[in-house]
Amino acid sequence: MRRLVLGAVLAVLLSLSACTGGGLGDAQRGEGSSFIVAWNAQPPTLDPLMTTSTATRDISRNFFEPLITIDADNQVKPVLAESFSLSDDGTLVSFALRKNVKFHDGSTMEADDVVASLKAWIAKASVGQLFFSDAKVSSSSSDKVEIKLPDPLFVALQLLADQGQLPAIQPKEILEAAGDDPVEEFIGTGPYTMEKWNTDQYVQMSRFDDYVSPKGKTNGTGGARKAAFDSMFFYFVNDPSTRMSGLQTGEYDAANALPPDNLDMLDSDENINLTTGDNGFNAAIFNKKTGVMSDPKMRRAVLAATNIDDIQKAAFSSEKLYDTNGALMPKTSDWYSTKGLNAYNHPNPKQVAELLDKADYNGEEVRILTSREYEEHYNNAVVMDQQLNDVGIKSRLIVTDWATVLQNRTDDTSYEIFITGFSPTSTPLTQVFFDPVWPGWTESPEIEAAFDTIIHAPSGEQAVSAKDDLQKAFYDYLPVLKFGARSTTTGIRSGFVGHEFTAASGDIFYNVRPEAQ
Repeated sequence: MRRLVLGAVLAVLLSLSACTGGGLGDAQRGEGSSFIVAWNAQPPTLDPLMTTSTATRDISRNFFEPLITIDADNQVKPVLAESFSLSDDGTLVSFALRKNVKFHDGSTMEADDVVASLKAWIAKASVGQLFFSDAKVSSSSSDKVEIKLPDPLFVALQLLADQGQLPAIQPKEILEAAGDDPVEEFIGTGPYTMEKWNTDQYVQMSRFDDYVSPKGKTNGTGGARKAAFDSMFFYFVNDPSTRMSGLQTGEYDAANALPPDNLDMLDSDENINLTTGDNGFNAAIFNKKTGVMSDPKMRRAVLAATNIDDIQKAAFSSEKLYDTNGALMPKTSDWYSTKGLNAYNHPNPKQVAELLDKADYNGEEVRILTSREYEEHYNNAVVMDQQLNDVGIKSRLIVTDWATVLQNRTDDTSYEIFITGFSPTSTPLTQVFFDPVWPGWTESPEIEAAFDTIIHAPSGEQAVSAKDDLQKAFYDYLPVLKFGARSTTTGIRSGFVGHEFTAASGDIFYNVRPEAQ
């Protein structure tokens, strides 16, 4: 498969901004009802086409909506589409649009807006570029839009419904004004409107009084949506203890990424309800362009050196919050495979020594980039560093702020390994570490061949059946070392209902309402 250069799109990734104070500053509740969330990370942008940031995804979904989505049961459901279909030959995606849907600026969503939005997603978002670059988007009438594909793509609907980089439907004029850059106005169709982003402090949204919800029972991001508050705030608080204490006192109505060591205490607080859910996985990403880790034998030596149980326990404390599944996808997924797992989480110092000898390793330093702004990343890195040094791999941590990690990981002379996390996906195809231009720089003919088999399979079932080939190629090449799944916990004050957390979508707040309603 011919891979496309993603350029700056994939260079824009999650960053954190310091917010050490516990007070709300000028993000006051003000007039009317409001709901305030303490959020662990500031988004790098609120344009979901420009980043894979979880913060962007979870905040922007309150004001941006796609044509289709994936519900809590991993089923594709309509949002702005009235209906949708994929042709029997897998080459034509068709959408019938809902009528009389209003944008936040008062204009009505038209087929031209949808065509422009899908074209922008294909041009800017990683999934769009990788899988739809040669597709033709067109409209045959005011309420019909089609995507014509040059080859069969039986996972097309799942890719279009993926929440990682939301194919947000926006006014054509906004997208044209932005060109290749992020949009400057955040005009969507969602239950809340974007009002203000006070950098390093908060994002403020207001209820959209003209909102018309999709039909159906609410299930994750599928089904009915309704804004209950005049205002919603996402307040950026990167210290987990501050988020926790603010939730306990009622300063915040909800808080995400609560500290694992305090969950039992919080669970016993009758004023707080906790939701713990799958949050993807952390991993060590190898620099495969230059340096010692460009040799696959060195990467396999690191795999043979690591005790994943210890690495995971250091980050997440309780076994209820992590697992040691080394497969690309969870065991519950149709894409789950056991290929290559015989080498995962089986520390073997003798094998390490043999691999280091074959790689002609001469004690070169292995630099691991990490940050304490993501405490779980740092704790993963500390244990990994010790394990590598114990078997003769000269490892050293480079601990900086997260923004510096993001900058340094784009420089192939600055590191051999960096630690980061990946959100859950509905298919392994959308994981950015497979892309050759993403930091770490994956270039594997075997992985490319497995992608080709999946993409051009004559049916969805046969596409999934190629999962073993993909995972075998993954372990032969080893672009990253997965640490296993991780869970995260969000707390919400009692008296509120409607919050959901799903593996495919993360935190969903737009349906939160007072319990009395």
